[in-house]
Amino acid sequence: MPRLIFSLHQAPDLYFDSISRADVDTWSTGRVCLVGDAACGATIGGMGTGSAVVATYVLAGELARARSDHRAAFARYEDRLRKYAEGCQAGGDRTGKFLAPVTATGISLRNTPLSRRLFLHGMLKLGEKVSSTVALPDYPADPSHVSW
Repeated sequence: MPRLIFSLHQAPDLYFDSISRADVDTWSTGRVCLVGDAACGATIGGMGTGSAVVATYVLAGELARARSDHRAAFARYEDRLRKYAEGCQAGGDRTGKFLAPVTATGISLRNTPLSRRLFLHGMLKLGEKVSSTVALPDYPADPSHVSW
C-alpha cells in the first residue's frame, strides 16, 4: 500500500471512472449492430469477454444464415441472446456492489471471503452456471451449401 500511495503522488495525472452500464432498447439500427459490452455490458466480474465471444459467434452465424438480409440476422441474433445477456447483467449488478464496496466494512466483507479458496471456487462455479445458460446453435461452416 505505501508503494501504491507513493506512486499516486508521483503520477502526472490520475483517472477515476464509475462502474456503470448503458442499457439500450435494441442492439442494431440500420446496418450497424452492437456486440459485447457495447450491446449489453455484462459485468465487472469477468463475463464481458465471454459474452462478447458468444455474441460474435451468434451474430456471424446469423449473418451467414441470412445471406443478404442483415435485418433478419440482427433480429435473430438479438432474439437469441437478449435473455442470456440480461442474466449476465443481473449477476453483474450483484457482483459490482460486492467487488467495489464504498465503505471500509464493505472492503473487509469482500476481502475476507476472497482470501478463502472454497469461496473463490464457489464464485467461479456460479459464473460458470450463468455463462452456460445459452444454447448455441451449430452453424454450418459453409452456409452456401445449406438450404434454409
